[in-house]
Amino acid sequence: MHPRHEYVLTLAGSAIPDAARLQEGLAMRTVDPADLMPLADLMLDAYRNTIDYEGESMADAVTEAQRYFSSAAEEPGLLGRSVLLAAGATLQCACLVQPWPLRQCPLVAYVVCRPASKRQGLASIALAQSLRLLQRHGCGEVRAVITEGNVPSERLFSRAGFRRLAVA
Repeated sequence: MHPRHEYVLTLAGSAIPDAARLQEGLAMRTVDPADLMPLADLMLDAYRNTIDYEGESMADAVTEAQRYFSSAAEEPGLLGRSVLLAAGATLQCACLVQPWPLRQCPLVAYVVCRPASKRQGLASIALAQSLRLLQRHGCGEVRAVITEGNVPSERLFSRAGFRRLAVA
C-alpha cells in the first residue's frame, strides 16, 4: 500500500475560480440518496486500474456508497456540498465531501471520473463547485488525503490551491 498525504485549502477569504462551462449534454447537481447505485458504479469504474484500486467488487462499491449516504455513519456525506456531473442518467464525475471530525473541517473524500471522461476538466469543475458550496456555508478550511503517486489527484488539488502538509 502506498503512503497517503494530507492536503489543506483555506477557504476563508479565498477566491474560488468560477467553474468552466459544462459541455453540452452534461448537468451538474448535488448528490441525492437516489444516486446510490449509479454512484457505486461510477466509483468502481473510476478506481479500476488506478493506484488506489485494491480489487474491489461492485458489492464493495455499493457498501462504500451506502456508508456515504448513511445518516448513522460516523462521517455521513455532506450531500448539499457534494457535486455530480451527469450525462442523462449516467454519472460521469463526482466530488464527494464529508465531515472530518479529527480535523473539525470537511474532507473531500472522493473526486472520481469515468475513464472515458477524464482529461476533460470535469474533476476541476466538480471540485470547484463543491469548494464554492462549502465556502458559502461558512467553512473556513477543507482537507483531502491523496495516495502518493496519484499524479492526477495531486495535480487537481494543487491547481485548486491545496497545499500538501509536511509529515509530522
